[in-house]
Amino acid sequence: MLLICPIAGSGRRLLPFTYSKPKAFLKIAGKRLIDHILIKLKNSFPQGTNVCFIVGYKKRQITEYLKKNHSDYFNIHFVEQKPLGYEADAPYFSGLGDAILLAKNLAENDDCFIFLSDRLPIEDYSQILLNFHQDICDSVINVKQVDNPQFYGVIELDKNGTVKNIIEKPEIPKSNYAVSGVYLFGMSITPRLFELLAEQSKIPLENGQEHHLTPVIQQLIEEGFKFKINEMQKEILDFGRPESLIAGNRLLLAEIKIQDPTYDKLFQSGNILDSKIVPPVFIGENTKITDSVIGPNISIGDNVVLDKCILSESVIGDGANLKKIISSESIIGDYSILEDLIKKSITIGDSSYITTSNMKSF
Repeated sequence: MLLICPIAGSGRRLLPFTYSKPKAFLKIAGKRLIDHILIKLKNSFPQGTNVCFIVGYKKRQITEYLKKNHSDYFNIHFVEQKPLGYEADAPYFSGLGDAILLAKNLAENDDCFIFLSDRLPIEDYSQILLNFHQDICDSVINVKQVDNPQFYGVIELDKNGTVKNIIEKPEIPKSNYAVSGVYLFGMSITPRLFELLAEQSKIPLENGQEHHLTPVIQQLIEEGFKFKINEMQKEILDFGRPESLIAGNRLLLAEIKIQDPTYDKLFQSGNILDSKIVPPVFIGENTKITDSVIGPNISIGDNVVLDKCILSESVIGDGANLKKIISSESIIGDYSILEDLIKKSITIGDSSYITTSNMKSF
């Protein structure tokens, strides 16, 4: 089975954080998002499984990191998706459909497991594999019942539980089954899948249009291929927007097992002084916290300095330096410096500087 991960996009909905890194490199609960995803995949796929990453934006950063950190387990391949153009120096691409088409040569005569780089299931991926092998079908799509299906691809089922329609972000959804970041196509369907993707890729695009995967799946359904769903019972963490990043951080912290839940070693080492930690909180390496109240639901990166802060429900990037900050529901980029600020929902990118004094920069 070939695993395919489209990771070319610039993550414009997560600006300003994605100016300096791809969205899959956002760090939550001590690991980058792509690390959390690949750890889940290791629980479901054997060592040596082929993974094809469709790269584009920040391609060198992605390829070097994945080779260094995950090539010992996966057999990793990279294919580049060229941008259609640039908008404010950020590239834009022709869509998910065209990205998957680029994996055609690697996927020939094989099952294809497509996963998105901004969706993380709390469950692992083993159930979708089990459903595919137990049911006589050509494809299985991961779904989750959601309250806001208009933001997703939506699945409609017939009376036998087979997919009869898939619609991309419908204004009036007829179902609350949202596509949740994983598609499994059996080798019985992959030749036709890539034929249709190739035909779609020739259609001219204008005014920000993209070549989606959804209409190709709909055509496959109409041609008689059998699609089933795998309904996830636990949450699917969607990290595609800042507000969903905060919600995903909260759920992920609730799931992970922190080695030192009382932070005794950090208190004993002197890295936490005169402060209160309200779990769940993840604290990175070499982080110093003084005269502060931290938590609940905070992810703190490595080499962070927090002095006289009251923080909750937030994500703090590596190397950040915060002094006299009171905030919640905030996302602070790597190596940012903030001082003397009381504000909810602070959202600033990497290497930002907001201070009223001569606080030293890095």
